[in-house]
Amino acid sequence: MENDKLKYADERDKSYGIAGMAIAVVAYDSESMLASVSMDAEPGHAVEFGSEFYFSGNPRLSAKIAWTEIIKHFRLATGLLVANAMSRHYVQHRRRLPADVVDALRCAVQECGSDDETQHDADEIDAVLEKNMDFFDRLFQMSAVHEVTHALADELVRRRTFSAAEVGDRLAPMMRYL
Repeated sequence: MENDKLKYADERDKSYGIAGMAIAVVAYDSESMLASVSMDAEPGHAVEFGSEFYFSGNPRLSAKIAWTEIIKHFRLATGLLVANAMSRHYVQHRRRLPADVVDALRCAVQECGSDDETQHDADEIDAVLEKNMDFFDRLFQMSAVHEVTHALADELVRRRTFSAAEVGDRLAPMMRYL
């Protein structure tokens, strides 16, 4: 996260951001693509996906299927950003996202969505962002999700790294709210 408004303040803040991203992976039923989450990973790699996540295209796939996969990954990537910020603000600090953070998210998503590979138009990008904002706004307002997030963030600080299976085990109590 390059924008100053999206940077982590400290290790505790980072643990809530990573917990939020783990929640996004589970919320989008993408844990089968998850490899691990780590506090000690290089910036931008705290959530590590397996090779099946990295869609490289296949000439035998129809254009519609390929586009659907690209949109699915863009939706998840956007969800990771939004859930990271909401976990840190809603759960850790118990406040809504400030307007400047929402603006920073919008800029980051616009930059990601308009890159050479995806080439989404502005309306598509805004629709994906708004859908994620609405979904995670509802999710991160639930007290049960707060409990799971606090527990995962605390344990991340102590353990540093979790495998995909461990993330799934810790977030299982949240599944009934999705």
